[in-house]
Formats: sequence, structure tokens, C-alpha cells
Amino acid sequence: MTKTTKPIRTMLPIATLLAATLAASISPANAISRIETTKTDCSAIRATLMREGAAILRYKSKRGLPLYDRYVSSSLMCQSPSVGAWARVPARDTNSCRVIRCDPHGRDDDENGLLNFRPLLRITTP
Repeated sequence: MTKTTKPIRTMLPIATLLAATLAASISPANAISRIETTKTDCSAIRATLMREGAAILRYKSKRGLPLYDRYVSSSLMCQSPSVGAWARVPARDTNSCRVIRCDPHGRDDDENGLLNFRPLLRITTP
């Protein structure tokens, strides 16, 4: 054995740790919640978003087609280049529950790059 190579037994704990980390990152505990909004009160939808940070909200359009998207508790949860935008979804107790959706085309409004600053949006309790 030369000085530049490491024995396999010293690299084994690193490989085991890496495998355990990967397994933990794809476990069901990290799964995103899916909420049928028309069966849930607006306050429960907003509480889930505040508690978990993000959720998939599903509901039917006026034409009966299923609609769904990822909604977040704060615009900081949007991955770049998406930006947070206020949106409204139907809930069991109201037709207009105010939530934050990540808009992938939000930066398209700014052709010259002058409006790179976006206000922080955050869901708060009433």
C-alpha cells in the first residue's frame, strides 16, 4: 500500500454516512403536504402553510378541471428566479382565501432588470 491511497476500511464510514444522509433526505417525512382546498377551511390552509413552509393546494376550476400549484408561507420560500405573488384559492368557508404562490414569470415583467427588489410577502395570523 502506498502513502497516497487510503485503505478501504477508513473510507467505509464516510460512504455509510453519505448513504444514510441521502436516505434521510428522500424519506416521507420530507414530503410536501397536498391539500384539497374546497374541503378545508381557509384558516387551516394558512396554518399548514405557516407550519410547514409550503404545500400543494388543489381545487377544481369553474369548468371542473383540476388545478394545483405550490403555495408558500413566505416569498423567501420561492426558488430563484420565481417570485412570491399574492393569490386567492377557494376554501370550504370562503371563495377567496389569500395565500402566496411562487410565480415563475414574475421577473418577466422587468425587461431592463431595474426592479430586482421585490417586497417580502409573508402569511401571518389574523
